[in-house]
Amino acid sequence: MKKKIFSWETKFLSKAGKEVLIKSVAQALPNYAMSVFLLTQEICTSLEGMMAKFWWKSQSNSSSRGVSWVSWKKLSQHKHYGGLGFRDLRDYNLSFLGKQGWRLLTMEDTLVARIYKARYYPQGSFLNAELGSNPSFIWRSIWAAQELVRAGARRAIASGSSVSILLDPWLPNDSNPYVLTSNPGLVDHNVSSLMVFGGKILGC
Repeated sequence: MKKKIFSWETKFLSKAGKEVLIKSVAQALPNYAMSVFLLTQEICTSLEGMMAKFWWKSQSNSSSRGVSWVSWKKLSQHKHYGGLGFRDLRDYNLSFLGKQGWRLLTMEDTLVARIYKARYYPQGSFLNAELGSNPSFIWRSIWAAQELVRAGARRAIASGSSVSILLDPWLPNDSNPYVLTSNPGLVDHNVSSLMVFGGKILGC
C-alpha cells in the first residue's frame, strides 16, 4: 500500500480520483490477508493513516502533509451520515473472519470444519466454542469474530431434533435468542422434546 500511495502522490488527482483509488485499490490490497488473519489494531491504524495522509495531502505542495480537517473515523461513516464511505479496516477484517466462522457453522461436513470441530469444539458448535489451549493463529483470528456471528445467527427449528434448547440461539428475539433458565430438566435436550407432533411448542 505504501508503494501504491507513493506512486499516486506524484500525480495530479482530484478528490474524486483519490476516492476511487483508495476504495478500489488501496483498501482492496489487504483483502486476502484479512480473510484469514486478524490484523493487529496497530497495523490497521497504520494503513488508515497512510490513506488519510494521501487523502488530505495537497497536490500543489508535494512536501506538505496537508491538514486533516476530519478524522478517519468520520470519513469511514456512510455518506448518508456525513462520511465518505471509506472502510474501517478493523471492522472490515472482522467481517471477513465472521464469514469464515459462518462457514464453520453452516458447512460442518467440509474437511476444515471437521478438523476445527474435532480440535476446538467437539461437543458443541462454533457459537459456543472456546479459544482452547495453544490455539493456532488462524483459529485465534476466526474466534475473534465469534461474537459478531453469534449476534446475528439464529437456528431454524424445522423438526427441532438438532436444535439444543439451552445452547442454540433459536428464540425469535433480537436482543436475546437464548433460553434463560436454570431448569435441570432442559439440560441436554433438543427443541423437539418440547413439541407434540402436529401441534405447537409447549409453554411458549
